[in-house]
Amino acid sequence: MRRRHVVWLVLSVLVAGFAGHPAAARDLKFGFTPVLGQETERAEFEPLMSYLSDAIGQKVVLYVAKNYGDLRTQMEAGEVDIGSISPFAYVDAVRGGKIRIIAQSIMDGSATYRGIIVARKDRGLKSIADLQGKRFAFVDPKSASGYVYPRAMLIEKGINPDTFFKETIFAGDHPKVIAAVLSGQVDAGATYDNELGIAKASGMPSDNLVIVASTDPIPHDAIVVRIGLDEALSKKIQTALVNLDKTEAGRRVIANSKKKLSGHIIAVDSTFDVVRRTAKIAGM
Repeated sequence: MRRRHVVWLVLSVLVAGFAGHPAAARDLKFGFTPVLGQETERAEFEPLMSYLSDAIGQKVVLYVAKNYGDLRTQMEAGEVDIGSISPFAYVDAVRGGKIRIIAQSIMDGSATYRGIIVARKDRGLKSIADLQGKRFAFVDPKSASGYVYPRAMLIEKGINPDTFFKETIFAGDHPKVIAAVLSGQVDAGATYDNELGIAKASGMPSDNLVIVASTDPIPHDAIVVRIGLDEALSKKIQTALVNLDKTEAGRRVIANSKKKLSGHIIAVDSTFDVVRRTAKIAGM
């Protein structure tokens, strides 16, 4: 009986100890669409994860999605808490009612960018008309600059993208489109304007490319949180993102950004209505 009493006493102390020390909050996952490819994406955004962890007082870890649709799947499953989603992937994902927008990325001082069609200079392709019957690379069916906007642009010019080219492929990310064009795997491809500079910085001879056409302006990525994430925590995340360019630690993140991240602004869903209109033109 005495031994049993001692056991119960020890258990009571342990239970009281756990009750007084609640379990630590789990790490937050911040997901990104694989715009730059897995390795480059990690090098680009790990510093932002460190900044956010310090700013909100909770560890934030990076998740690089397998493809554009994967990030939506992970957020809807509750596996990823915060996401930086490309414009069309956002308007597609928000239909599911499982995410909400809190901010928008600003790159190189601008809230918008453009999609471009590029070809090798030595191919003599100077206009969209020259691309008829050629091999062409898109990025991903959910990429705004790498598919939706170029497709809409072609349609508005009276061109059927499904029959205009000899062959089309989805390369998977923007660097792979550049590589496919440079290697001659395809004759031309769709990417976004800043990718040429990023490719050059990584050692790719992007100076050998010519821009054949440019799309209308596209809003930069939406920053979203999953529905159900604590409201106070969501607000802390939003504040930390918006203050990125206003703190010394945040400015260090910006200074090392290959994507030329300038900061974030508070955004609303209607910011992306222009993407919805363009997607409608593209038949999506």
